[in-house]
Amino acid sequence: MTNSTGNSVPTHAVTNPAFLGGYVFSQAQHNGTVAAHNHVSLTNPTGSGKVILIAGVFISQVIVGDIVATADPLRGYLATAVSGGTLESASSIGKVRSTMPDPVGEIRTEGMSATLGAAWFNSPPLIGASKGSSPFVHQVPATIAAGTITLLPGESTVLRTESGDVDQRWNLSIAWSEL
Repeated sequence: MTNSTGNSVPTHAVTNPAFLGGYVFSQAQHNGTVAAHNHVSLTNPTGSGKVILIAGVFISQVIVGDIVATADPLRGYLATAVSGGTLESASSIGKVRSTMPDPVGEIRTEGMSATLGAAWFNSPPLIGASKGSSPFVHQVPATIAAGTITLLPGESTVLRTESGDVDQRWNLSIAWSEL
């Protein structure tokens, strides 16, 4: 940007004041399962008075043994009625800045139940032989030209596999903003 005399004018990025916080949760590496499994969920609790905008999901996977060719992709679903699993503490959720308030968004891990709605992404499983395949990282953005995937109070997203293998190791993260 330049001023009327052609000199450069510095610009500084500032956070939109409508945003009350930005957060990320990174789930510790954990084993895959053979049966259907809900790995992690993000819920905007009923009555929160806030809106959650999902920034994206980050997936990495390694294998430690032969993986069955029938392992399904990790999918992200819109959901409601999420319960069970392990409710993570606010201290396990990273803040974009330490001065931001604790999030209203609730993270649950490992085996929560949910009423699943439409799926909004797929991430392929790593299939191969032990030590014969390279790990991968998949970034899934949640914003399109029409807007960002939004969770209103009472709504959730769930990261789930329909089938898998105990030799899979998943590393999952989800980032969001609240307003």
